[in-house]
Amino acid sequence: MNLKDNQNRYRTSSLFWETRHSDEVRFPPLYTIKEHPYTVDGVTYPSLKQVYLSYDHIPGYEYEFALATFGSWEHWLKLSTESTYVKLIKGWREELEIRNKATAIRNIIASSKDSTPTGLQASRYLADKGYEVKRGRPSKGDIERERKIQAGVSKDLENDFERLQLTVIKGNK
Repeated sequence: MNLKDNQNRYRTSSLFWETRHSDEVRFPPLYTIKEHPYTVDGVTYPSLKQVYLSYDHIPGYEYEFALATFGSWEHWLKLSTESTYVKLIKGWREELEIRNKATAIRNIIASSKDSTPTGLQASRYLADKGYEVKRGRPSKGDIERERKIQAGVSKDLENDFERLQLTVIKGNK
């Protein structure tokens, strides 16, 4: 596989069917940027996205993928930072991150069914929606809404006590 051009530079655009120079014969494309392999004139170009997603790695830490696919980390960095491909590769990384999170949550769900301390922790994590992104300080609207909810709860409790003809001992406020 020829990954460098005749001036010993890493190939980028010429690697893909869609961005190749059609008059370039010495460096035929190796991949497609399409979702699935693409066949033209009897030649099938593998989808680099599919190759990327076939590896179990963390987005941004694609070392094994880079070595296996391009033979070097530097080549992958060159490709992934080139303006033509930044948005495309960012999308692949986001999809991989979602897949990794979904797999992890599926494993937590399976663990939560065990009657073990680990299962209890997994159940608590799921019940508390630990997988959701936590925000910083609540907004003023959120604080006001919570205050009104708490005030309503207190009022309901006072009404319940009065209805049951219990005396409510009020503390210092």
